[in-house]
Formats: sequence, structure tokens, C-alpha cells
Amino acid sequence: MRELLRAWRKGAVLLGREQWRLFHETGRFDKNHDVDKTTFASVIGAANRVQMCRWQVVSQLQGWLSNRANEFRDTVTRSSLPPDVKRMLHTVNLMGAWFSRKELRMWGTGETIPPEVRKLARTIMRHVMSRHRRPDLSRISMRLDYRAASLAAPTKATQGGKVGWWGNLSTMQPGRKIAVLLLTYDHHARRPGRATNSVQVNLNREGKLTFGIVTDMGEVYAKSLADDDGHGVLALDFGLSTLFATSEGQLLGQAWLKRLKQYDALISMIAASQQRAGRKPRNSKRYRALVENVRGFLRTEVGRVPNRLVEQGKPRELVLERLDFRHPDLSQRLNAILRNCGRSILQDKLRDLDERFGVTSTEVNATYTSQTCSSCGYVDQRNRRNQKTFLCLWCGHKLHADLQAAANIDARRARPNGWLFQGKATVLAELVRAFGERRVRALRLGRTGSRSAPADPRLTNPSFGGVPLAVVRSSERRKAFVKSPET
Repeated sequence: MRELLRAWRKGAVLLGREQWRLFHETGRFDKNHDVDKTTFASVIGAANRVQMCRWQVVSQLQGWLSNRANEFRDTVTRSSLPPDVKRMLHTVNLMGAWFSRKELRMWGTGETIPPEVRKLARTIMRHVMSRHRRPDLSRISMRLDYRAASLAAPTKATQGGKVGWWGNLSTMQPGRKIAVLLLTYDHHARRPGRATNSVQVNLNREGKLTFGIVTDMGEVYAKSLADDDGHGVLALDFGLSTLFATSEGQLLGQAWLKRLKQYDALISMIAASQQRAGRKPRNSKRYRALVENVRGFLRTEVGRVPNRLVEQGKPRELVLERLDFRHPDLSQRLNAILRNCGRSILQDKLRDLDERFGVTSTEVNATYTSQTCSSCGYVDQRNRRNQKTFLCLWCGHKLHADLQAAANIDARRARPNGWLFQGKATVLAELVRAFGERRVRALRLGRTGSRSAPADPRLTNPSFGGVPLAVVRSSERRKAFVKSPET
């Protein structure tokens, strides 16, 4: 089986080169492109395995290209190009015809897209693609369908119910198959859907072979969408102190930072021990196991909370900020681990909610949402007294800081593109302008939290052109008090 996996990965690299050449010649990948019938068969073996590998390679390349198309869209949207040029570029992007040599026409009007716009589209796409590494197909998993794998329920060797399936898999030797005993576990046993005659083979971090059964969730997802009665919009404020705060006043996952700190202490201790011994931390089995535990904990918590929200309220849409998986109380090492896997875990979960329940997600710019009052719109860094308390210096509105941010994220959804492509200075200028137009009466003038503060907090707020109060430290007071003998 290891021999077949090595051959599969070698063949995937060759197929990837063929698909990239095809992409730059025709403008798209083609999973049915089967011109060379000898080169790939000599590496992978049977023709059906070549086809399976090609389909898997094309699927992975198309997923990578889909993310680049989203970046192309964002680049064009926030550019200063004329509106007509933007519409043409968006049309080219939707067609996926950045490198196509065929004539392209606008939908509806039939207007031909000029060569200079298509050249600009190619330039933008090349720039976007150059910022990311292409998928590494040399470490791809092996996915065998019914033509090379079959599953059968055990009859005698059940090991007390732990054995879920017998898998019969093909090998590099024609006509020879091997039988693999596949153990089950609670999560897989509870998972809905229909098990298919498809097996995924991979190597874990320890170099051991792992086997997974592909489950068909089509009928389950179709039933979930048909039964869904979701309505309304729910805004979420993400943080490591409180996992999620909702615009409806819920605080979910308030204890998980404590658990992350425990993981952080253990990981830092093992890493320091390994470094003192002159070894790299990743070479330690205990360190790798602990990192896997952190990833599993993050996957469980990030998956559990959205599931609970959907079960309770079944919103039609979730509004989130651009997430930053970092916390000042955690080490740089753990922050890097959270940042590397956290965003992909949440994106996978949001995609799962969309497929299962039709719950869409919208991303907004969260700049100044933690400093802006959701009641009067006054923005001031001093509004947020600490990690939990928000107290508006203008109107006196008081609320949990995370709930306050969630309410602002919900309101930010109504802005064009959620202000997603606006810089901090632009967002601040718009918030200050909007506050001036609202003409909200101040209810707490003269109570700004400082004995020397003026009645109007805007006078000491740099966001409104004010001058911050000088902070006099105790040591400076003592120096000012001790005068020279002449005085």
C-alpha cells in the first residue's frame, strides 16, 4: 500500500504539470484531458487509477484557483478603475477566462471585451497567483473509488464492535488485492450519511498509514435544507477571551481561554526543554501530540458553538469580522499555531453550515467596532475600559465589551461591502462624520474618568481632533515637588 501511495503522489505531480500547461494554453483545467495514455499509466498503473488521480488533482487545483478568483474580485473592487472597466474585469473573472484566447462578450449587452482589458485581467491574475504557492501535490492523499476499493461488513472479526469494515484495495501488482481491517470510532458511528465504496489513504505525521471512508452526505444535506426554517441575521464577535459574542446578547465559550493557557504552558515547557537539549521541538513526539490536541480542541470548540447557534435560532445569515487568532496573554508559539489552523477550521465550518442548512456568512471590516458606542455612535478608545467593560463617555451606555462589538458588527453589514476594503483612516472619518450628523445629546458631560478632563470628551479625543491629556507619572510628580533651594 505504501508503494501504491508513493506511485500515486509521483503521478499526481506529473498530472499537475500537465494541467498547469493546459491552463495557460486554454485558460482552464480539464479533468477529462486524457491524451498521454502511457506515461501516467507507467507510473500509477491501471488506467482507472490514472483517471481517479487526475480528477483528484483537478479538484484540488480548482479549489486553489477559486480562492485566487476571490482575491481577484477583491482587488478589482477596491481599485480606482472606471466602473465600466471594473464590470468587464468582473465578467472575465466570473467566466474564469483570465488566460482564455477566445473572444469574450459582456453578458446581456453582447459588447466585446477589448484586448487591453483582457491584458489587464491577465496581469492582475498573475500578480494574485504569484503571492501564493501552488498546491503541493507531492503530499496528496490517495482517494480510491469503487473501481479500486470495496467495503464489506465484518462477520466474525468484530473485536467487540470496534471493527467497522473490511476494505479490499487494489495494489501495484495487477489482479492482486489486500484486505485492510478498518476500526470505527464514536464520531464516525454517529455521523449521518451513506458510506460509499471509496477509501482515502494517507500518511500521518508519524509516518503511519491512515484510512478513511468517504461518506455521501447529499441526501442528508438536502433534507436539512428542506427542513430549515432559518430567518434573520446574527452577528458574531470573535475573541480568545470569549469565543463568540452574538448580537442577541449571548456570550459563548467564556472558559476556553483558560484551557488555551494550560496548553500554552505545556507547549512552552516542552519547547524550552527541547531547545536546551539542542533539539528542535517538532522532533519531540510529546510536543507534536500536544499540538495535535490543540488543533483538535480548536476544531471542536469552533464547530460546537456555530452548531449550537444554528440549533437554537437557525439564522439565515451570519455576519462575522475578519478573524485574528491571536491573544496578548498567549505565547508567540501558540499564537502561531492558532493563526495557522484557526481560520481554515472556521472557514470549513461556515462552508459546512452553508451546505447543510443554507446559512450564508458575510465578512465585514471590524475596525473600531470595539471602541464605538452602538447607542450613540461616539468612537473613543477610552470607551472600552478593560477587556470586558464598555462605557460610553458621551451617552453613558454600558454593556459587555464583546456584546457591544457584536452589535456594531451587525450594523456594519449595512455598509457598502461591509467596509471590507476601507482603511482604518477612512472608516474613522466616516464614523466621526456620522456621529456629527446624528446630534445625540450628551448625558454624561463632565464625567470622563479624569479629574482634569474638560466637559466635552471630544476635546481630548484625537479622533475628533482633540489633544490627549498628558499622563503624569508618580515619579514625575515627586521630581516636580522637590524644588531647588532657591525656590
